[in-house]
Amino acid sequence: IGIVAALTLPSLIQDYREQATVTRVKKFYSVFSHAYTIAVEENGTIDNWGLENSSMTQDDEGNSIHSEESLKEYDKFLTIMSKYLNKAGYQKLHNSKGEGNSENIGFVLADGTQIIAIWLKPKNCNDTNTYCGDFYIKTNNKAGYDKNNNFNPNIFAFKIEPNRITPFGTDNATFKNQCLNGKNYSRCTGWVIMNGNMDYLHCKDLSINGKTKCK
Repeated sequence: IGIVAALTLPSLIQDYREQATVTRVKKFYSVFSHAYTIAVEENGTIDNWGLENSSMTQDDEGNSIHSEESLKEYDKFLTIMSKYLNKAGYQKLHNSKGEGNSENIGFVLADGTQIIAIWLKPKNCNDTNTYCGDFYIKTNNKAGYDKNNNFNPNIFAFKIEPNRITPFGTDNATFKNQCLNGKNYSRCTGWVIMNGNMDYLHCKDLSINGKTKCK
């Protein structure tokens, strides 16, 4: 019995943790996208929210960081969104080294899911160019980056469009070239929402339009 338990318990724990992450991502997407839809209905599309495009600058050590003006714009965006999100804590985003590892928090939902980074381009988006920006969420308190500064599997990215929020990684090219090979796990968001699993961590013969589970 002890041997069987030693073999099966780690797998069961892993499955439980992955399903908990899937649940968080799906819940966040449902709550935040619904809130964004209402915000658009009441305020118009995001290009009418009085927001400026994001920009980068350098700190004293030559590191690229978000400009102070951009941080203020993120605060404006999140302040508008906060009107349509119930029971969500909020702290201003800030510059810090290794944002995925820091307490660089925007919204914190009741289950602990955090918005940790935003990039806005509302001045450039319209019905033809639907990219208005993006943002990243972190589903637990583990580091968001690995030792090579690549995203860990607890980071998920979403695209801001004029009328909706969409997950990254819903097309096969993005899924295979970024998510499946582990180069950018934040692009696994679409897969998680569509298929309800994180099997891309365990087998490499998956496809958006084909095999969607390891077993």
